[in-house]
Amino acid sequence: MTLRFPKYGFRKNRFNQAETLTQVNLGKLAYHIDKGHLDTSKTITQKDLLEAGVISKVGDGVKLLSKGHQRFEALDKAVHLELSDASSHAIDTVKQFNGSLSVKYRTPLLMRYHMQPHKFKQWKDLKTPMPTPKKLKQMEKLREKGLDVEYPSAPWYTENLDKHARDAEEKERRISNASFADLLPEYPAPRVPNLHKIRTEKKDLHVPFKFPN
Repeated sequence: MTLRFPKYGFRKNRFNQAETLTQVNLGKLAYHIDKGHLDTSKTITQKDLLEAGVISKVGDGVKLLSKGHQRFEALDKAVHLELSDASSHAIDTVKQFNGSLSVKYRTPLLMRYHMQPHKFKQWKDLKTPMPTPKKLKQMEKLREKGLDVEYPSAPWYTENLDKHARDAEEKERRISNASFADLLPEYPAPRVPNLHKIRTEKKDLHVPFKFPN
């Protein structure tokens, strides 16, 4: 069946599908810990959050937010979590009480295996593949935020960290020394409307006076 008016034009995330992370707040997490639904003596995983009723679905992962941090601080407990992402304030709040936040690289298949192992054959052992360059950069950004990141060895990246740093410095040097570099105060350019337009004052054109015939 064909559409009479087919859809044309740009579609958001047509090629790079964005991940859908389930958000959970520190206040809600503290409530379930206080009720005894979660065991803080071991690392609390995303599967534990789902089974305890903290979240109703996982999707591509779970992200921890800092809303309700006062209730979490009142617990005064060291909590160890294994999630997919967390805000900077939530990370600082958890680490304030000697807690930790870790992230394990999982493909969509491995995520289903982690959440529902009973649906897979017992003799089947799934191995974690090497992350893609894009995913690896995302994991390293999480490490910079303060999360403990775990992924399989990627020699093309881990063994060439010095080279990547030199390439980044060389790129910044070439950008700063390029022609008309002073027109762009920062790189990449901020997403400001009409930033590319150069505003100039308009001057009236000189129109010579002509005598009528």
